Amino acid sequence: MLSKPLLDLLSRKDIVETLLHEMIHAYFYVNNLQDDDDHGTRFRLYAHYIDNMSGTKIKITHDFHDEMESLKRHWWLCDGPCGMLKKQAINRTPDTKAHKRKCGGNFVKIAEPDDAPAKKRRKV
Repeated sequence: MLSKPLLDLLSRKDIVETLLHEMIHAYFYVNNLQDDDDHGTRFRLYAHYIDNMSGTKIKITHDFHDEMESLKRHWWLCDGPCGMLKKQAINRTPDTKAHKRKCGGNFVKIAEPDDAPAKKRRKV
């Protein structure tokens, strides 16, 4: 998935290679192509072909973990026995169904960015 805040932190080369990676996924989806894994043999074949033709180096996994982590500014803490801390880039309560079954706790928001927008009222 692409994210404008993340793309703003990346080099042009990383953006191009990320777009090519996602375009291979889109090509498989649109053409109903199957592979032996999300980044299986056929995916890698397409990536290597594009790399050879264009001089890129499409990666299966990214290496911009610090950039990703810097965007996770919404923090949620489980008030149950596990005390799990979830950090997210999106201001949305973590998926709680499976967690609630295992732990019994609920996620409570404990931190958000200083520049977090105020909640918008829904127009009725």
